[in-house]
Amino acid sequence: MNKPPLRHSSTKRQKPLVGLLPVMDPRIDPPLEKKLLAQPGLREKLRELDVEVIWPGHAVSREEEAVAEVERMRAAGACGIIYATCWFLRANVIVGACQHSGLPALVWAIPSLDHAALIGFGVTHGSLDEVGFPHEVVCDQWNEASQRKLLAWIRACRVKQIVARSRYGHIGGKCLSMMTADSDANQWRRQFGVDVDHAEQWTLIHEAEQVPDARTTPLIRRWKKEFKGIEVSDEVLRKSARLYLAGKAMFERNRWDFAGVKCQFELLDNYLAPCLPIALWNDDGFVVACETDMNAALTMFALANFSGQPVMFSDIQHLNREERWARFLNCGTAATRLAGGKGNVILRNCPEVQGTYDEKTGKHLCKGGACPHFILPPERVTLARFGRIAGRYVLHACGGESFAYPHDESSFLGIGAVWPFAYVKIEQDMDRFVQNLRAHHICIAPGDWLPELQMLARLWGVEIL
Repeated sequence: MNKPPLRHSSTKRQKPLVGLLPVMDPRIDPPLEKKLLAQPGLREKLRELDVEVIWPGHAVSREEEAVAEVERMRAAGACGIIYATCWFLRANVIVGACQHSGLPALVWAIPSLDHAALIGFGVTHGSLDEVGFPHEVVCDQWNEASQRKLLAWIRACRVKQIVARSRYGHIGGKCLSMMTADSDANQWRRQFGVDVDHAEQWTLIHEAEQVPDARTTPLIRRWKKEFKGIEVSDEVLRKSARLYLAGKAMFERNRWDFAGVKCQFELLDNYLAPCLPIALWNDDGFVVACETDMNAALTMFALANFSGQPVMFSDIQHLNREERWARFLNCGTAATRLAGGKGNVILRNCPEVQGTYDEKTGKHLCKGGACPHFILPPERVTLARFGRIAGRYVLHACGGESFAYPHDESSFLGIGAVWPFAYVKIEQDMDRFVQNLRAHHICIAPGDWLPELQMLARLWGVEIL
């Protein structure tokens, strides 16, 4: 069977489709059932969250009915099922449905003095725990808190579904002995459903060299109009354009949904630092991580599908514990959309020190490259990374606020004028933040996606640090 076409799901998001199954006691007569369903308006409330809802149009009261309905929902493409307890009910109904659906489950009740939804909720929640079926719960009035939790769960179910249908392209091997960037392809398949595919950087270089000038020249001409400034040679731009176009073709041909590129040193020393192509691929909505960091790529892919926006792959470079902020950077790349567009970005040449040092010549082998330079604008952000402890996946995540800082371009040996940087106030106890760092790499996503990430982690059976 052919794999579906490339989705670019981080920018072309569809509304999540969620199943809704109201459940009641079999003693409830049809007129009372109609009245009980009309009072809370369950489907209408869910649609207020801007999601698609599939439901039977009535309540079910027997296990065989529930199983038939959830099988129909699964076949229609639902990413999860919300079981609405509308009265007292027989616990086996929802337990049996959960057992057969194979989909994430959430038990929902809106308590009222006029019905017994909470009683049905209690027996259902306890019964699912008795048999060990994972599920989330929402038992509250229809308010901002309950809506936020429901929406976070639905979004997490949708991203879990997307990730489970995805293929990751790994271009090159382990970079600079980064053990934190490596993962087990079979573990990814088992735990997340991701297929891991491998390719060599030399293949990308070879294919880039075949791209004719007729295709690169219009692209370079456009870049010269779009970027705030370009301080690299036309040859660097031409090679960047070739890599960008060759990479796009490689992603589509291999039907990858996201990727990682090693860069150092085959690309960097022998052809070009791929900083600009990586930035532009992420601008396009195709997630690419640097240094073949698989765990960063997974985190970026999840966050991009939540937000519909690019994610900054970054190193934590400085920490001010007293004032509770950190400086982050990337050694050459970040999507220009994070800066508000190319008009806010200057392209500067990759520092020579990034390349291998040749003792015979006393020079570095870096072939240059166009690095997008900007400072992340002030906004609400989420910092996150999925990583492993003794082979077991965990999530480190917290909120933050990027802020304006008097950035010194001469800092960091002058590299302050070349690479993208971010200054972020950390909304986590600093001891905990440092202890829970899973690597020198962490992902920064515009917006508050903590509830969604935490829901996704629970769906994956991942511990939240």
